[in-house]
Amino acid sequence: MPEAAYNKIGKFEVKRILRSTGSSDIYECFDPDLETLVALKLFNPKERLLDALPYDIDNWRIRFLREARILAKLDHPHVISVRELSYVEDTPYYVMPFMETSLLYEMGKDPGGDGYAPELDKVPPAQKIGVLRTVEVMFQLGSALSAFHGRKLVHRDIKPGNVLLTRLHSGLVKLCDPGLMKVPESEESLSGYWVGTLEYLAPEQRRNAAVVDARADIYSLGILGYRMLTAELPSGILSGPKEDVPEVPDDLNDLMMRMMSRKLKRRPKDALDFLKELAPIRARLKRNGIKHG
Repeated sequence: MPEAAYNKIGKFEVKRILRSTGSSDIYECFDPDLETLVALKLFNPKERLLDALPYDIDNWRIRFLREARILAKLDHPHVISVRELSYVEDTPYYVMPFMETSLLYEMGKDPGGDGYAPELDKVPPAQKIGVLRTVEVMFQLGSALSAFHGRKLVHRDIKPGNVLLTRLHSGLVKLCDPGLMKVPESEESLSGYWVGTLEYLAPEQRRNAAVVDARADIYSLGILGYRMLTAELPSGILSGPKEDVPEVPDDLNDLMMRMMSRKLKRRPKDALDFLKELAPIRARLKRNGIKHG
């Protein structure tokens, strides 16, 4: 794990660096006023990011500030909240509740990894997650995405490391890091480029991230659900997760196959549409007391 570049950021005492992304660094800090731990995200675009996409630092700064302000306005129980937006000298940062873990640690490592994660050697190998737990995580993520899609926002980076948990194996979901989100009528989404995490990207997002809609997030959520159930990333001709996990109900298998379809018209049109289909499946599984979650 890299050493923290700061001992203090504003009033916040830096404990350690949690994660480093292309555009920022996230620190575990102590808030001396509230006497509690927080997560602090500091704007810090890396050369690899600036070289990969034709945005300059000012574009990434605009995105960072917009990300903080949108998260603060969403006010959703399954979306990470923002407590403060401020600056250290001219560098912006924002402050969030500190979360102990993420879905990455529950699912284990993807083939090829999941970018930088703290203490990556402590992340277990890929492992299957039970049906009920998978459905519950997908339902909470769908609820979080409905807050984005209701505002015509597309997250564009649904992956295990961006799904924070209040507690491992049973905690609530908090979706985070919408730094790559698509904003309606934005002039910053350039044609001909893809953004996101390749293993979870919808086909249309791989071709051109500027033209995607909510159905790209639905595709990524389908990949995530498949990965949770089977401990594998989908490849080739699929029959759905039921082929590997027989206890997956037929209607859940059908829903996930449509979520992962290359044909946009087959997928639920947005998170709300997805939730309408998943809700009765979730209710039935909970009512029947399935023991696989």
